[in-house]
Amino acid sequence: MNPKKRSPAALILLCALAAFAPSGCSKPGEVAFERDAAPAPASPEELNAFKVDFRYSPSWWQSTICLPDDRLKTLVSKEGTLLYDYQNGETPGFATRISVAVRSFAPSRAIQSMPDPRVPVVETGLLDEAGRVRCSWKALAVVPGDDQDLPSFSPRDQAASGSTQARGDILIIRKPDKEGAIAVRIEAPGAFTVKRRDLGLYRDGRRFLSASSPWEYYEPSKEGPLLVFPPAVNELAVYVAHGHDAGDVDTGWAVAQEQRAAAYWRSLDLPYDVIRVPDPAVQGILDASIRNIYQSREVKDGLPVFQVGPTCYRGLWVVDGCFILEAMAYLGRGTEARSGIRHLLTRQKPDGSFEILDKYWKENGIVLYLLYRHALLTRDLPWLKKNWNVVRSVVEVIKRLRRESRKNPAAPEAGLMPPGFPDGGVGGVVPEYTNVYWNLAGLKAAVEAARLIGAVELKDWEAEYKDFLAVFHLAAKRDARPIDGKLAYLPILMKEDPAVAPVRGQWAFCHAVFPGKIFDAHDPLAQGTMALLERSQSEGLVLGTGWMADGIWDYFASFYGHAQLWLGRGEKAARILYAFANHASPLRAWREEQPPRGKDAEGRFVGDMPHNWASAEFIRLVRNLLVLERGKELHLLQGIPRTWLAAGAVTELKDVATDFGRASIVLRVDDDGRHATLRVRKPVGADLRRVVVHLGAWADKAGPEVSGEDGTIEIVIPLVR
Repeated sequence: MNPKKRSPAALILLCALAAFAPSGCSKPGEVAFERDAAPAPASPEELNAFKVDFRYSPSWWQSTICLPDDRLKTLVSKEGTLLYDYQNGETPGFATRISVAVRSFAPSRAIQSMPDPRVPVVETGLLDEAGRVRCSWKALAVVPGDDQDLPSFSPRDQAASGSTQARGDILIIRKPDKEGAIAVRIEAPGAFTVKRRDLGLYRDGRRFLSASSPWEYYEPSKEGPLLVFPPAVNELAVYVAHGHDAGDVDTGWAVAQEQRAAAYWRSLDLPYDVIRVPDPAVQGILDASIRNIYQSREVKDGLPVFQVGPTCYRGLWVVDGCFILEAMAYLGRGTEARSGIRHLLTRQKPDGSFEILDKYWKENGIVLYLLYRHALLTRDLPWLKKNWNVVRSVVEVIKRLRRESRKNPAAPEAGLMPPGFPDGGVGGVVPEYTNVYWNLAGLKAAVEAARLIGAVELKDWEAEYKDFLAVFHLAAKRDARPIDGKLAYLPILMKEDPAVAPVRGQWAFCHAVFPGKIFDAHDPLAQGTMALLERSQSEGLVLGTGWMADGIWDYFASFYGHAQLWLGRGEKAARILYAFANHASPLRAWREEQPPRGKDAEGRFVGDMPHNWASAEFIRLVRNLLVLERGKELHLLQGIPRTWLAAGAVTELKDVATDFGRASIVLRVDDDGRHATLRVRKPVGADLRRVVVHLGAWADKAGPEVSGEDGTIEIVIPLVR
């Protein structure tokens, strides 16, 4: 397409006609444009906001190096320590720890990296005061192969047999000179022994660890043994065995395992290339998020089940799981997500309800949303019909809970939900709105599902939803509190508690905005509650929304960002994405909650790490900034970061699942940065009314040029320089 042949006046007219045509008169699949901001050049502050440098990373982190679907969830600490045998309870922690040090050397600091986000090899270095690396090592999981005595069982086979998983991890340790001696400390329960002229360490009679060189001396202790190697040993390989006896190891073999691991991880069929963005740091976090999700996954009852994390959240919860499964469906892994849904549905109680957490009534609404959304994303209505008994029974549970709430007509929750557990920073069983929000959203999803398949329940459920919503609006009017004079926000608790800050528990409000779609952009209550969250910002996110009153709930960023996006604030949502990224560790994973930087001297934190609800939320937010369904419309580029439109930049979604079928978009910026060409392969769903392309401040005032053929649209957009 020749830029010199463009007719700006004609194009602006075309743009205006498409954008303002009444939706009832539009042709299916036509293109429209929405101008979100006046054209303007990027400011230095804006460019700095769209930069990943992990400026708010937690003070301490841990990273997974285990294989996909591994039953052994090996972790590596920020200091490079191998962490095993996680124990939950009053004093949670790792019963087995293997650490590396250099004798007679106190490091000034440690540095750590994972150069390839798709290959979980963690590199740790100890630096002296001059910044020189005095010792470094790599930690990785061994991929089973022919050159090792490591049984090669698939996770599915191991789960079925109930056998202990046979696995091995390696430390490849190097130091540049003969100063100091490499020391390996094993802190673990059990009886340890060594044998003469044997380079192995035995734990409870089994060869637990082997080394490539003889140690100079062995120092037993109550905490566990210490192995100290001669100062002349500059390179050392240590093999840690699980479920089998460690074989002999040498450094050449260990390096070969590193190469094998890299080849193995790069060959895996994981959905890395569905989303491609021009910012390498964001792409690295996307890739690591996908890898982390698969590393925490586990085979249960013959099904691969996505789990929240590798330690205290090792399992699938209804709320967390819903969004992890949705993220995987976005990436074209609907079949794998469906296995997780099958597992989740086994938790339904005999009365039809879902209540994995006590009085967590919202699980019912979330299941309804999940079933409806999954059916849309996979375009599989027969599957939805097959599970219709689940939908029907859960709707009846919501009706029953509403009847229970009316037992005392004077109670604040009457007609809504019985007192329940709020979560997300608010404990106890109290009259509150988190359960109301999600059961409203779930019932709304059930109505849409009934409309989708023409179910006989549609009329009855529509009436129930309308009544539920009307009762909510009356209660919300009663409980709303003023903010900024003209607006009002809705506290989560129906009965005020001075100990609960107004921002606590507002995760459910954000979910009610999106994906619940209970509020629209002009709802004054939504505007007021968003204003409440905005005035509580710290480090680009919201302070005190979770269990830590003075902490930041990292992946609340996505809830907050999605609410901003749904309410029409795409540029704000893009900034939140980058603040979210900057709260990850440099190895690209998140805690659940952490204090702001400079206020974490005690190393406090909440939750697992990697926390894969966070991983899923990062995937979801990137996807929805670029492609978002709004009713019968598919909206594009509403939250694209300004920096993704630099000269030569390419942004691509390949066969990403949408409510209308799979869609592909490629946004390619010319090498001179003057124009961006957007190619869209539209979904095939007949229910798609329009494709709406958003134009931010990055788009020049000259109108886009549209052409298309064979279901593909090409749009050339002039850019602000």
